[in-house]
Amino acid sequence: MSTRQETRVLRLASALGDARDGKLRAGNISVCRLADQISTPCYVYSGDAVVDQVRRVRAALGPETDLYYSLKANPSLGLCQLIARQDAGAEVASIGELVLAQRSGFAPQQTVFAGPGKTDQELEQAVRSGILSVNAESPGELRRLACIARRAGLPARAALRVNPARPVAGSQMRMGGGPQQFGIDEEDLLDVVQQFKDRPYLDLVGLHVYAGTQVFDVQGVLEHCQHVLELGRQMSGCLGKPLEVLDFGGGFGVPYFEDSPEFDLLAFARGYRRLVGLAKAEPGLAAARLIIELGRYLVAEAGVYVTRVVDVKRSREQTFVVTDGGMNHHIMATGNFGQVFRKPYPIALLGSLGAPADQKVSIVGPCCTPLDTFARDTPFPRVRVGDLIGVFCSGAYGYSASSLAFLSHPTPAEVLVWQDRAYVLRAPGRGDQALEGQLSLDPEYLPASPRD
Repeated sequence: MSTRQETRVLRLASALGDARDGKLRAGNISVCRLADQISTPCYVYSGDAVVDQVRRVRAALGPETDLYYSLKANPSLGLCQLIARQDAGAEVASIGELVLAQRSGFAPQQTVFAGPGKTDQELEQAVRSGILSVNAESPGELRRLACIARRAGLPARAALRVNPARPVAGSQMRMGGGPQQFGIDEEDLLDVVQQFKDRPYLDLVGLHVYAGTQVFDVQGVLEHCQHVLELGRQMSGCLGKPLEVLDFGGGFGVPYFEDSPEFDLLAFARGYRRLVGLAKAEPGLAAARLIIELGRYLVAEAGVYVTRVVDVKRSREQTFVVTDGGMNHHIMATGNFGQVFRKPYPIALLGSLGAPADQKVSIVGPCCTPLDTFARDTPFPRVRVGDLIGVFCSGAYGYSASSLAFLSHPTPAEVLVWQDRAYVLRAPGRGDQALEGQLSLDPEYLPASPRD
């Protein structure tokens, strides 16, 4: 582990709780002790760190802007409940996330539903739930939404999601610019407004533009926000009424790797608040609810994935540390979720944080593929069977993004530490878990065994 990476691990440990005597704590609770009591592998989240980050972002953005949480980043019920209690809104992208948002306590009037491929069932539930807006991705979706609203006898509130002409500068995953499954092409926006603005049971209330994620370029995000305001002015003029919703998206970058910069939230907030002042002076935008939606940025650094060493072996002059959890539980950390470059997440020996890295090892999981690798040939302290290794920055897209059924290992537990109490959000899986939900064939329809 490089000095820079070690410094980052210690900073992340401090955000979770602290690392007195080289032992990681979430709040004042030992993460190693939690793992011993509950089982490994497991995810441990610091609720205090999540709440602190939500409050920090809200304070930076100012009272004119609503902060919405993207549930896809981490849909664990207890964690979502904590965020909902901070008066945040919810951005959902499936019927499951909509139900979860409602159960977590997010108000329908503070919920938006985005994403391509919404089914009729999802659209109907969104309409009946009375959410702030369905962020429609195409004219076809708008037509289906209007028909569903008419059959239900309820108005459907829709924001138009726009695919901008250009992506956000510096975005590592582009979701705007060029041909996209996301949104209505910018050049078609006003034609779509004209086509649907008088459609019965359909109320066009606003605009949504989410053009990229993992963005560290503050100026690029500010230029994006300025462009959204201009699109909002055009849409309001075409509608002939003020907008009620203006959703800028989000995508603030989280520095997973040692060469990644920090996103300068305060610098963004200074520029963003100037833009908000301009928006509030525009008749068509003055009454709009301004939304910044964030997922990863709120929860990533508040989680650690904990896995136990089950073997240490040498193979042709290389040392392999084999753990009981891997890409099946945390695919993002192994670089197998669309990442172009595979770099190790911040990773450490949890009982000996800060110990000298006096060897090079590859840290691998239990899955039968060479892709199951957390770190390759990385400096690391001496490791023994039974030690606990922590993968930091694991509060987002860990459990929820992984191929949990791969190799039929039991699923990991999820634990939330909040105000120095530990809550099991999801119990560890069992050895027979692979059979859940499966139906066997009736023996009379099975072919005879060759032994019969």
